[in-house]
Amino acid sequence: MNRAIVTLVAALCYTLLAWSQAEVSWLEHEYDFGTIHEVDGKATCTMRLVNAGDSALVITRVQPTCGCTASDYTHGAIEPGDTAVVTVIYNPMGRPGEFEKDVFVYTNGTPRRSRLTIRGKVVAAPETVDHRYPIAAGNLRLEVANVPLGELYRGDTRNAYINAYNSSPDTLVASIEGNNPHVSLTVVPDTVAPGSAAAVVVHYDTRQAPLWGLNVDTLLVITEALHNSPTAISGIARVNVMARVLEDMSRLTPKQREQAPVAKFGMDVLDFDRLTPGVVKIMVVGNEFLKNTGKSDLLVRRVWCPDKAVTILHAPASCIKKGKSSGIDLQVDPDKLESGLLNTTLTIITNDPDNPQQQVRLVGLVTKSTTTLPSTPL
Repeated sequence: MNRAIVTLVAALCYTLLAWSQAEVSWLEHEYDFGTIHEVDGKATCTMRLVNAGDSALVITRVQPTCGCTASDYTHGAIEPGDTAVVTVIYNPMGRPGEFEKDVFVYTNGTPRRSRLTIRGKVVAAPETVDHRYPIAAGNLRLEVANVPLGELYRGDTRNAYINAYNSSPDTLVASIEGNNPHVSLTVVPDTVAPGSAAAVVVHYDTRQAPLWGLNVDTLLVITEALHNSPTAISGIARVNVMARVLEDMSRLTPKQREQAPVAKFGMDVLDFDRLTPGVVKIMVVGNEFLKNTGKSDLLVRRVWCPDKAVTILHAPASCIKKGKSSGIDLQVDPDKLESGLLNTTLTIITNDPDNPQQQVRLVGLVTKSTTTLPSTPL
């Protein structure tokens, strides 16, 4: 009998303990700062909670989700019916544009975790705009003007992003000139409110890329002020997108590699020797330039030289049968050399799986004529 009473009392105590708990009730769980200025420094807000339960509530920790946000809170026990405060501090330094951040509050009550949200828009200081967004398309400022996508296999697609910011008090309308099937830009959103951030989305499709190897495309970001306010400036920025398009040789089977073509060059260096100012020099290299020593057709994808002084008059054949060779004709204009020295490379891209891209160096020295006129006797 005594054992039954003890068990009943224990169960009753457990039930009373389960019914007695802290309960979190938020008076505010979101805060909108509106528009704040970076030069004004940190912005602070407070959000309150009430212990709606019947036992003491304790905030165990507060965890912001970003290093730009700090917090403080009421420490110690919060008795039933009492109010506590969580303070959230946002640092706008170097963070122009709209923001939305979460802060998680953990307690011993119900719920164990609560989410608080702050939001707003930061108007950047002039020095921040110049440092973080140095490229100007009028009042729309861009983070960078060059987008290197690196090496991509033919058939791949890739996206990249450029952060942008409207530094003017007027709404800007953005458009793009130069989009084509293999590379395109899109400004999102294309109507950018004053003091707001945007993104220039770069989309690259290697299936449409015109060249093997390095492709460089220049597109224009064009902006116009919507309301033509006196301080708004329309403008254009050039964005250069670079990608190296390669053939994916990793999918070849051992048998395919055994039957593959092999690009064999007869020389590593083409020496133009002495170049005379004002005199264009042509070099004709016969079939010893490139030979296919493999077992299937060698496809010459591209032959190019980055130096504007070099012109390829006649490239190797686009398809070289096994055991066959092909030559090349080159022209150098000494007057287009930036220095008195020719020192560049000729890049040849083929379907040779072991050496799909090879280079031959071009060298030469510009020298003035040493011929002198005979002296006239007195």
